[in-house]
Amino acid sequence: METLLHWDRELFYALNHGLNHPLLEPVMWAITSLGLGWVQMVIVLAVWGAWEWKRRAACARSDAREGVHSGFKAIFLPALLAFGGSGLTAQALKRAIPRLRPSNLPDAIVAPDERIFHNSFPSGHTATAFALAFWVFLATRGTRYRIWGYTALLLAGLVGLSRIYRGVHYPSDVLAGALIGVLWGAAAYFTRNRLRASPEQSA
Repeated sequence: METLLHWDRELFYALNHGLNHPLLEPVMWAITSLGLGWVQMVIVLAVWGAWEWKRRAACARSDAREGVHSGFKAIFLPALLAFGGSGLTAQALKRAIPRLRPSNLPDAIVAPDERIFHNSFPSGHTATAFALAFWVFLATRGTRYRIWGYTALLLAGLVGLSRIYRGVHYPSDVLAGALIGVLWGAAAYFTRNRLRASPEQSA
């Protein structure tokens, strides 16, 4: 265990110090903001709204009435499951495993607005980001929209990296958050399939 903790800290330093550059500060701030719950929910609501607009437009054409499923079932409920499940799991583990954050290290480079010192494991930002991203990846794979799935996974990975860069999470925190997210993203995807297979309620 001591060896793993040692390499975890060494990798933290390699990323936290090695990537540090003034030009990356605003970039990493923007990326890490994608891991905030309210930002993620705004994105989900915007996508839901766009889906419903598309659905209503399709239903206005007699040849497409059965072509687009309800956005509530296809977008909102699965996203809420992915977000809520991953977030609650991460918070439960944070309270069960009282790990100090790397921001307590005297030579860590910590962003001025990230003065957080407790409840490090796992990364909640990374968990919710990967939950939503992996759900999008599974939902779009094999379709013409698959680029959105790959983009979502890339952004989720960058969210995790930003938490190390900004000095508030160890790499193992990020890895654990990503695994939690993947599990909840998969759960949301299979739940979505079951909801879409059920009879569509009238709008």
